[in-house]
Amino acid sequence: MTETAITTAIITIASVICVTMLINAIYPAMHRATSSVVETSAKLGDRIETSIDIIAEVNKSTYEYVWVKNTGASEIPQIENSDVFFGKINDFRRIPFNSTLPAPAPCWNYSIENDDGDNRWDVGETLNITINYSSEITAGDYYVKVIVYNGISDEDKFNIK
Repeated sequence: MTETAITTAIITIASVICVTMLINAIYPAMHRATSSVVETSAKLGDRIETSIDIIAEVNKSTYEYVWVKNTGASEIPQIENSDVFFGKINDFRRIPFNSTLPAPAPCWNYSIENDDGDNRWDVGETLNITINYSSEITAGDYYVKVIVYNGISDEDKFNIK
């Protein structure tokens, strides 16, 4: 009898140790996977709520003005981290942001046209992007693309006469 009790105790202890080792090996991997899914879901939700539309362009000598409307469901932060591409079709380039105009060209800056006073690009507000180009903007077919911080973008092709 004692042999059976000792054998059962050893098998029970060995089983508890094996289960503990298995949990210690699996739990961190499950936690990492869950964290990845949660983070990906948050980023996807952010992208779903973000939408922009280029609504107009106007040219004045070496300046191009582009109006972009926030048509999404949430505020768009980090406007200065957006990418702006501009130039003639098949000859455009990325224009760097510069918070002060006039600044060495090419660069771009922005103002919120119909801001409610909070200085944030809220839903329904229009961003006026001023592109200070490095040379006179001449007649031809042009391309502009605006990409906000999370990769959502809009582009437009237009003609300057």
